[in-house]
Amino acid sequence: MKTSTGVASSLLLRLDSRSPTPLHEQLFEGIRARILAGALAPGLRLPSSRQLATELDVARSTVLQAMDALTAEGYLVAQAGSCTRVAPELPILSGDRSREPGLPAAARASTSGKGPRLAASTRALKASPVGAPRLGAAPRAFRPGVPALDLFPTALWARTVSRVHARASTGLLDGGDPSGHAPLREAVAIHVSVSRGVRCSPEQVFITAGTQQAFDEVLRLALNPGDSVWVEDPGYPGARRAVLSAGGRPVPIPVDGDGLDVGEGLARAPRARVALVAPSHQYPLGVTLSLARRMALLQWAERTRSLIIEDDYDSEFRHRGRPFTALQGLDDAGCVVYVGTFSKSMFPGLRLGFLVVPPSLVDVFSAARAAAPAPASTLEQAALALFLAEGHFARHLRRMRAAYRERGEALLEALYADCSGVLTPHPCDTGMQVCASLAAPLSDLRVRDEAARMGVEVAALSDYFLGRRRESGLIFGFGGVRPDALREGTRTLARALEAARLRPPQLKGRTR
Repeated sequence: MKTSTGVASSLLLRLDSRSPTPLHEQLFEGIRARILAGALAPGLRLPSSRQLATELDVARSTVLQAMDALTAEGYLVAQAGSCTRVAPELPILSGDRSREPGLPAAARASTSGKGPRLAASTRALKASPVGAPRLGAAPRAFRPGVPALDLFPTALWARTVSRVHARASTGLLDGGDPSGHAPLREAVAIHVSVSRGVRCSPEQVFITAGTQQAFDEVLRLALNPGDSVWVEDPGYPGARRAVLSAGGRPVPIPVDGDGLDVGEGLARAPRARVALVAPSHQYPLGVTLSLARRMALLQWAERTRSLIIEDDYDSEFRHRGRPFTALQGLDDAGCVVYVGTFSKSMFPGLRLGFLVVPPSLVDVFSAARAAAPAPASTLEQAALALFLAEGHFARHLRRMRAAYRERGEALLEALYADCSGVLTPHPCDTGMQVCASLAAPLSDLRVRDEAARMGVEVAALSDYFLGRRRESGLIFGFGGVRPDALREGTRTLARALEAARLRPPQLKGRTR
């Protein structure tokens, strides 16, 4: 009955005494939902608390508690010495089924067909590929980007964390410096200066919650809406997502055996505001930016006053010889922001990284951080600072270089043994992944899906192209997999390759 002069003889409510939600909360939500749905009209008189308690077989105190809460939030109006009514001027939200009592929030949102307006760039963000599907939580062949978690010194790290927690000062417990824990900034400055040839002081180092936060922070400070950004093609999908999130326009620049084609970048977007590159170990192809192109890139940035974001995610893991000097070490004009992470060198759950900004931008980044919370747990930052200062991190890196060399060689040997003639692996002398070209006419997307059905993760090179796809291939991660499991994985992959060859192509599917 929906009349402002009538009485609701029954609220048609049902309470569940077995539910973990208290009865008064169930009653509150039930009445509120019916008011919002329009089933209880504005001004409608409700039954007395005694009548409701009898109808619902609950204590009167339960009813009174729910009614008091509804009155406090403005849904009901209690008239002294009289009755309780639905608020007479309550605005009812539009839609009918979208406000049905008991309908889940997600379903209510979906039935309306509308939602808040978002930036146009979110359409491109939603369309960005997400790569290979994860098959369970544990690392397996050949999940890209996973370090050798089985070799991480967990006990040593736990003792380091315990020492920091036991000695934690009020400064550590208070949240810390928004720019990062000072001892960690100093330890990072020393480490990258020695190991990567980065020229910096601790004041230029800002701690982040990983690579993605570093990209977001730099791009939001550098870009105006619609500004062009060079991104490697094929390249890391997280880079283009960061550009879109910051309102920029990613411009795909081809990558060949010498790295990013700077000449092509000058032709496609000569006045781009930012270039986002991985010069020491490009992902996913694994190539290195040649010296000639490094110099051309720096000259372009200086001439146009553009910014270069150097993504140095895993080049510390050069299997033989010393890692290449960072691009930042060649920068005399202050155009390069150097980005590093501990997620690959330690473990992904640590979620700690850093960026090194040119001296001229220290004040800008400090001001941007001033009103922000600390980028990560100060206690974890302090533990990592101690881990670096005591030499544990350097020893861990040396051990990982040897392990990745062994695992990389084992993977290449297994691919040649089991998949020769179908896959051609690229050279692998750095990091934790290998790219392999796939013989035509096999589709890397189809191979990826066949492998997933057989329990093997492998990424399709097609997913890493933003522009026109120029090559079909597969990306293999080997960092988190032992050599014997790698060989077992290539045998399974060989069966997946054969299944993909025999399976007819779908009439409807993804095209590039």
